[in-house]
Amino acid sequence: MSATPTRSPSGSSTPSGRGRHARRRPSEFLLPDGRRILVALPEDAAALREKHVSATDAEMQTEVVVHGSAEHERLLRQSQAHHAQRRAELRARAAAASLLDEWDAAGARLDAVTAELEALADHSGRLRENFSKFGYDARLRTYGGGDEEDGGRRGSRSPSFAGEKEERAPDEWSERRGGNVMKLFRRPVIRQYFHRGLLWRASEETKIMSFELFFDLLYVGIIAINGDHAAEDATGHELLRFVVTFCMSWKIWSDVAMLVSWFETDDILQRVEILFLIACLLGLTTDMLNTFGEEYDTYVQLVGFYLAARLFMAAYCALTGILLPLVKGMMITQIILVLIPSALWIGSTQVEMPNRLGLTFTALALDLFGSTLYVGLFRYSRTHQDGIARKIEQFFEFYPAFNIEHKVERTNAFVSLVLGYSVVGVIFQNAGFGLNAFLGKAILGLVQAFIFNWIYFEVDGELDNIHVHAIRRHANYAFLWQYAHLLFIMAYILAAAGLSKLVVADDCPDAPPDTLTELYRERSEPEVSTGLRLFYCAGLGVALFAMGLINLSHEHKIPASACRLPRWLRLANRAAVCAVLCCLAAAERLNSLELVGTTTALSAWVLGVELVGKSCRGESMFGADGRCRYTAKCSRRELEDATKSDGQVDVVELSRGEKTAAPVGIE
Repeated sequence: MSATPTRSPSGSSTPSGRGRHARRRPSEFLLPDGRRILVALPEDAAALREKHVSATDAEMQTEVVVHGSAEHERLLRQSQAHHAQRRAELRARAAAASLLDEWDAAGARLDAVTAELEALADHSGRLRENFSKFGYDARLRTYGGGDEEDGGRRGSRSPSFAGEKEERAPDEWSERRGGNVMKLFRRPVIRQYFHRGLLWRASEETKIMSFELFFDLLYVGIIAINGDHAAEDATGHELLRFVVTFCMSWKIWSDVAMLVSWFETDDILQRVEILFLIACLLGLTTDMLNTFGEEYDTYVQLVGFYLAARLFMAAYCALTGILLPLVKGMMITQIILVLIPSALWIGSTQVEMPNRLGLTFTALALDLFGSTLYVGLFRYSRTHQDGIARKIEQFFEFYPAFNIEHKVERTNAFVSLVLGYSVVGVIFQNAGFGLNAFLGKAILGLVQAFIFNWIYFEVDGELDNIHVHAIRRHANYAFLWQYAHLLFIMAYILAAAGLSKLVVADDCPDAPPDTLTELYRERSEPEVSTGLRLFYCAGLGVALFAMGLINLSHEHKIPASACRLPRWLRLANRAAVCAVLCCLAAAERLNSLELVGTTTALSAWVLGVELVGKSCRGESMFGADGRCRYTAKCSRRELEDATKSDGQVDVVELSRGEKTAAPVGIE
């Protein structure tokens, strides 16, 4: 793909380039009734309508439609059908030589309309491939799909900007060389951005890189160390330490995911940068447990490693702003949002506890929620027409956007790590007969983790049921989706850490601690503390509530009238269960086995209500009746006859019934 910005006479930077992401000029075609149809971009449609509505030419009526809209496609198909019918009529009368010219003219019109319709179908098809599971509209554009001659069907090549040569040779030449060279440094390329009300996206799919998965591996240790230490001493002090340290590590993870989604470099330097951030994150992890400690406080070291990563991000944004002046406004904003909290973090290291908490939480809030400031400014510039709005719009003329598919896949991968931690937490080792209460609690905990995995991925996040994803639906829903995930992850880690302690607790019948190995015998306790109950029960309740917020942020396909239970009723049931789970921590008369069993039953109730409630009215829950009849059924004689030709079977010559074993009907 190639994207070359050029300067218009007015001085504004607009993307151009042959067959790449140039601004589309209005095109036109004629309808059978003589009307002229102008096809324009959404921001040009209103001006063209005003221009042609006052036209005095009564012989030529002009209509304006938005490129890619349903009306555009309908009119093209109407014109195509007319010209095809006209050509068929002329073909029947082609004996007369006087009709040959008319034949050629009708054929040319049909070819022109068909070519435009195919281009529209190709554009929509490429969009549907990446956007159908998250929703899209006519304001989306792709660039880098190939030259105009091939209609965007050729594979895209490496993106380049003004003054930059193509860095990749054609695919055929790469194959002849038998290798691929990774550059030491490449100029960053914007993967997708907003410009003049449109979202421009590269035609290439944004894939998860291997170093991103390696980066996630460190969070396996962060989750385990942070969660286990919090469960060992379930107090308010541990909760404070857990929230602060985990949010700091989450901020580094989200920044890396955002920058990788914004820009494409794929060079050696990028991997060195990621390695540096991993080293900073490792240093931050080694200072987590003694943060806010009474004997020795590692808060200063923790902040030092955190600021090293954040200031490195600011330097990266500064370099990117120099190399890509198109997004200089956004890069300046990112630098400001790093420097202001950094000053507060440095100030917090000079203040003793508990006074430092004011600076700590202020800096942490700016780091986590600072993105809402520039998003709010960007949205203000699009909805207002005053002088301030125009200056803001000029400042954010090119606004980088993250790839939704990449963001969702990265978040799902992180959630999988958290769910995996809950599965590992219920595992213990026996030193005696193993059929006891310990095993029962472990199985109940495993069922509980499976239910939460089911609800998250197949109920709340089922792509086939999402009409418009929260990120594309609205900015407010996008922030709700993002911060609900942070709340869900932190709450579930605390619940999983508490569950790991409850599994080996010996406060219930048939739970002899001498049947455990020495390591787990040391973790076993005869009583379950109130703090541990609160971490476990309230963690599950808050996690389930956050999953409800994630569900609420999406726009779903199935209307409320078509479901057995509308979504608001299912979410109300979930909220009631969340309240019960949070209050369950006060039931100290329940032992660990009864507590885990009760929470698992409540989780199963929520899952059952969701599965039954979201199903369509009148649809059976038990599948179709009758037996399935298969077509790939033949006798030994028929099989021998089919293989007489040198023991080989020509699949092309076989009938459909001989090729497939798929069910074709119900007897």
